[in-house]
Amino acid sequence: MLRHEISNNWTFREAAKDQFHTAQVPGCVHIDLLRNGLIPDPFFGTNEQELQWIGEQDWIYQTTFDLPADFLKQANVELVFRGLDTYASVTLNGSPVLTANNMFRDWRIPCKPLLKEKGNALVVRFRNVFAETLPQYQSAPYRLHAFGTNDQADVKLAMYSRKAQFHYGWDWGPRLITCGIWRPALIEAWSGLRIKSVFVQQQNVSAAGADIISVMEVLSDAPQRARISVTMDSSQLNSEEHPLQKGLNRITVKGHLDQPALWWTNGLGSHPLYHYRAQVEAGGNTVDEYSTKIGVRSLEIVRDKDASGTSLYVRLNGVPVFMKGANYVPLDNFQNRVTRERYESVLRSAVEAHMNMLRVWGGGIFEEDTFYELCDQHGILIWHDLQFACATYPTDEAFLQNVRQEIIDNVIRLRNHASIALYCGNNENEACWHLMWKQLCSPEIQARHERDIRTLYYETIPQALREVDTTRYYHSSSPNAGFNNIPYGEGDIHYWGVWHGKEPFEKYPENIARFVSEYGFQSYPELSTVKKFAEPKDRELHSVVMLSHQRCMADERRDREYGNRLIQSYMDQWYRRPKDFESYLYVSQVMQADGVRLAMEAHRRAMPYCMGSLYWQINDCWPVASWSSIDYFGRWKALHYTARRIFAPVIVSAVVKENEALFYIVSDRLEPIKATLEIVVLDFGGKEISRRTQPVTVAPNTSELHLTLTKAQLARGQDDAQLVIVSRLKDENGIMAEDLKYFRLPKDLKLSPPEIATKITRSKGGCSIELSCRSLARSVMLACGDDEGFFSDNHFDLLPGETKRVEYRTSLDEEGVKRQLKAMSLIDS
Repeated sequence: MLRHEISNNWTFREAAKDQFHTAQVPGCVHIDLLRNGLIPDPFFGTNEQELQWIGEQDWIYQTTFDLPADFLKQANVELVFRGLDTYASVTLNGSPVLTANNMFRDWRIPCKPLLKEKGNALVVRFRNVFAETLPQYQSAPYRLHAFGTNDQADVKLAMYSRKAQFHYGWDWGPRLITCGIWRPALIEAWSGLRIKSVFVQQQNVSAAGADIISVMEVLSDAPQRARISVTMDSSQLNSEEHPLQKGLNRITVKGHLDQPALWWTNGLGSHPLYHYRAQVEAGGNTVDEYSTKIGVRSLEIVRDKDASGTSLYVRLNGVPVFMKGANYVPLDNFQNRVTRERYESVLRSAVEAHMNMLRVWGGGIFEEDTFYELCDQHGILIWHDLQFACATYPTDEAFLQNVRQEIIDNVIRLRNHASIALYCGNNENEACWHLMWKQLCSPEIQARHERDIRTLYYETIPQALREVDTTRYYHSSSPNAGFNNIPYGEGDIHYWGVWHGKEPFEKYPENIARFVSEYGFQSYPELSTVKKFAEPKDRELHSVVMLSHQRCMADERRDREYGNRLIQSYMDQWYRRPKDFESYLYVSQVMQADGVRLAMEAHRRAMPYCMGSLYWQINDCWPVASWSSIDYFGRWKALHYTARRIFAPVIVSAVVKENEALFYIVSDRLEPIKATLEIVVLDFGGKEISRRTQPVTVAPNTSELHLTLTKAQLARGQDDAQLVIVSRLKDENGIMAEDLKYFRLPKDLKLSPPEIATKITRSKGGCSIELSCRSLARSVMLACGDDEGFFSDNHFDLLPGETKRVEYRTSLDEEGVKRQLKAMSLIDS
């Protein structure tokens, strides 16, 4: 196979104008306009609103390219587009060769007769999505539905396009409707035969061995015999001859790998990847080969009936594994800006927070290969939504065939990754139909919509999956419980009673299902991030700019203060009013972490009934007020530091009630632990009020209540507004797990100025910071101006009489850190 990427000499123009400008391919029109100085930064201020015209125009991209002479000597030559966003007409040397209508598909066009060695002219005209989809909307026999804050327009058209739905806006993202050649364009050439695809299946996997089944598709120009050899690292699994017919040949090659190194998720073991290679020889020469990295593991999604309903959990290499993680959205509205380093940053952050699963959400994209490769390397499983979210969709035959091929193209690309755990048909489409939209329709239209749901998610999609991957579980919709009289015990839920339902944080522990695949709470990014999109005059919660970067709205986007109001209402329940803008940003993050922590701990305590906790969301696609634990610029919020503590392999989780406290220990480890549970109550000055210790044996992979103490035993009659409960699990090596809880809400704590002292010394890669205080410091946040450094720990409670060491990774010298370091605690806000 010969490959030539067409990446040079591209220019573009607005179709209605004559002037061309330089373009980058892969890329998108917004970034090409920005690079040429033709538009301002779409993320700054309210620029987004002034740039809506871009998505309303047609755009033309063109280039000329030469081909190496040996390409045209091959029998088969094809023009290949890995991704066109979205409605595109392509001409090659003046001849129309393609009309594309799906951002997610590969497009492959035989083109040898049209090509020449020098000066090939390639033109791609992108038609705007409105011209394509508005006629479909106008002629539709019944209206499709979508959330008012997602497709942020009066006429909702997103569902008619096979295009990333978040491009049309979401309640955490802007409306920036892109177009462009967003993935590589190539010429591919071959003669004789080529490998079209390889599906590496694994059976009977154990530490003793694994059967490796290679299901191959081989294209041949003529009848011939070929030798196919399969190796993994240095082990040859098989080498055998097969007769090939002209055209497509499907071949199965069986092999066995002795004593494989098994692939485990983050926290349970290593994630070894074998170098897999399938080679095809003809006439004594290697004609083509396929290679990839394979993690050897058995993985099942267990749906067993039990006394509580139907289980929903991952069994990896025979072990039930609690899924700890978050929902993942695209890293940028402009995908060509996402580098390997940005993928590595967010996935390392997931690993450091002890996550073992991310949910690729259904309103984004099928991600780049780099993303899945890094998930394989880091032991992160993927719950993979297919790309349908928060809407009803058409089911005409053309749409369904387009979707079918989209699924086939992408699953062939994904299926050999160890990280892919399951496929899910959509995000919230069924739940929203039953909870919101059904009541708006007549019985006749209800029947049509429900037929559409069956056709798309129960027929077309699973049938397409069966064509290309029969090894993975298919979940028809997320959530699949908590609506239409389906109880929590039957599957996964998205719990939004806290936030949209305005229920108090205390409701989190009462709303637990077999798997909680969405829950969360908003916060604002820190001040250094706000400075990136707002001028000083706009750094006020209700400014036009801040509201433009708060997309959680209501009443068909007329109520732009809805998200702000929700944050304020919850803040009034738990916290005192912040004194200024910067303090408000800080308290919003403290509240997000404190509130979501209740859910994370409750989910883990509820195992094995509940076996998954994925909060919404780990990341942002632009700088914004959102549910994320890491902001657009990669800065960890308080929630991410908290997730790292709560998702640790072993935790102590104290549940403080009115008259007693319950002390649970949750362990993901696969071996028992002998340790000491220590419960100490301190006043805010550090004086010990009570102490209880007892030896414990923590069973493997369990949650268990180990101790219950009355409030009288703990507080000993002292003022509980000035007490902290410190729970620690200790072994001979020191503290294994620690939990700090309070009898009162933060606003009712009688805090004193903590007088935090810092000692800063130079260390490898930055500075070491030692912190101490005279009285308890609640929710300490460290900041160092606008420096891009990273604190090894942050947003923690600091006990009097103890010293905490934090490493700060920075390019600043010691004096620079001393000048800029700021330690804020809750009382300072």
